[in-house]
Amino acid sequence: MSVNIFNLASLRKRIKPFRLHWFSRVRSTNDHAARLRRAGKLFAPSIVLASNQIHGRGRGANRWWSGEGSLTLTFVLPVAEHLQPQQVPLIAGLAVRNALAEISGADSIQLKWPNDLLHLDRKLAGLLCERVRNVDLIGVGVNVNVPGRKLPPRLRDHATSLLQMTGASLDMNDVVATLARHVHSRLSRHNDHHFGAILREYDRHHSLVGRRVAVSAAPIATSLRDDVDNPNRDKPRDKPLTGVCVGLDGTGRLLLRDRSSTLHRIVAGHVSLVPAHR
Repeated sequence: MSVNIFNLASLRKRIKPFRLHWFSRVRSTNDHAARLRRAGKLFAPSIVLASNQIHGRGRGANRWWSGEGSLTLTFVLPVAEHLQPQQVPLIAGLAVRNALAEISGADSIQLKWPNDLLHLDRKLAGLLCERVRNVDLIGVGVNVNVPGRKLPPRLRDHATSLLQMTGASLDMNDVVATLARHVHSRLSRHNDHHFGAILREYDRHHSLVGRRVAVSAAPIATSLRDDVDNPNRDKPRDKPLTGVCVGLDGTGRLLLRDRSSTLHRIVAGHVSLVPAHR
C-alpha cells in the first residue's frame, strides 16, 4: 500500500498555476497523463504526481527505476508555438537541472544530452518528453531520498541521489514546488527567451562537451559544411558512431566530430562515454 508523503492541500497552492493530479500508484506518470488527456480529463498546465510508479519509461525501450525515496511526476504544458519539439527536452532539462542545483546547493550537477542529469557522472534524474493532443508531457524522475544501499545492484555504480549528495533527507513537497517554479519559468507560453542563449547556458553545464562518446541508434546529419544535400541525412545508423562532442548546434542537435574531422549532427540516440584507453 502506498503512503502519501505529500501535503496535497499546501502543494496545490505552492505549484500554481499548475493543477495537481495526485495518484497513489501508477504504472507510468507519462502514460497516465496521456490516457487522461485523450479522455478529455486533463488540461494544461497540470502536474500528474504519483507516490509510487511501478513501470516507468525512459526513451526508446529503456526503463526508469523508481523505488522508495524517488520522485516521479509529469508536467503537462500547452504546446509553445515558438519552440520546436526537439527543443523542449533541452529547455526542460535545463529547468530541472537548475531546480536541483538550487535544492542541493550543488552547481556541479550536469546535463547529459538529450535527457539525463548527472552528478559526478552518476545519474541523478531523467526526463521523458512526449507530445499528446496539443500538450507537451514532460516526465521527470529524480532520485531524492534514496540511500545508495537501496539502489538495485546494477545501478549502484551508475546512479546517485540528492540524499547521497547532501547527506540530508529532503521534503518532497519542497522538491516538487521548486521543480514546478523552474519548469513554469522556462517553458511558459509567454517566455520568449532566445534559444541561442538557452543553448549557451546548456553547454556550460553539459557533461559531454570535449569528451569522447559513442552514439547508437542515432539519426544523423553529416557534413563538413552543410547537411542539406547529404543523402544519409536523418537516417538511423547500423553501428555506433564515435567522436568528440563539441556541443550543440543552433537547433539543439548534438555535434560530434569523428577521427576524420567530419562533423556529425545527432538528432537522437543513446549516448555513452568511451573509456580513455579506447
